Amino acid sequence: MLDYYSYLFKITWPEFVLTSLVIIFILARLVAKVIQDLKRYKKWGRLLLIFKIGFWMGIIAAYLLMFGQANPDWFAHPKEIQGELIGKSLTHSQENPYSLQIQEETHSLSLFVDYRTYKTLEVGDQISLKALPNRMEVYQCEVLPNN
Repeated sequence: MLDYYSYLFKITWPEFVLTSLVIIFILARLVAKVIQDLKRYKKWGRLLLIFKIGFWMGIIAAYLLMFGQANPDWFAHPKEIQGELIGKSLTHSQENPYSLQIQEETHSLSLFVDYRTYKTLEVGDQISLKALPNRMEVYQCEVLPNN
């Protein structure tokens, strides 16, 4: 799992860092406000304080929701695929120009890889891959020995 999250951090670090900084800032200000106001407020003031906490927790939830929709792989488990390489192709995408077609038991999948992996693998190889489940990018690849 460490490989999975380090790869995710490598490709989404700006969004991760900015979201984390916003959440840390909101939480720090909220804790400071609660500590300051808890001593000062009595019955109805504390109820207002609870509503303020709920409001800011809602803001944090909204930021996490936006981050989760932009980068759903952070909240999913890695996809493990084992099968035979049945094809390699170049795509017209600048972000993911190299694609592999894998025959996995009953169905075939198309996954994106880096240049080095694309050049290393040959059609017919038995391979074991770990990929991001939503982006379908391979972050770890192993060629299995032929039986």
